[in-house]
Amino acid sequence: MKKEIKIGNHIIGEGHPAFIIAEMSANHNMDYNRAVAIMEAAAKAGADAIKIQTYTADTITMDSENPCFQITQGTLWDGTTLYKLYQQAYTPWE
Repeated sequence: MKKEIKIGNHIIGEGHPAFIIAEMSANHNMDYNRAVAIMEAAAKAGADAIKIQTYTADTITMDSENPCFQITQGTLWDGTTLYKLYQQAYTPWE
């Protein structure tokens, strides 16, 4: 039995084009216009959908100064904690 599902106007299943999902992550920097520009660029590149992550710092980590929660891997965020990073990088529930 051939299984298919429909998402919007797209049929997903054998014999149909791939359904491409782009990941926005926190690249929007909490700027609505930047988020829209990312979605438009993804659509222009051929993406059919956007996956976003909705969380708050409290739902993903602990507010801790413990070295285990410090960012020290030679990145842009070195010297801060995961909690502080996620306070700035989350996609609001709204």
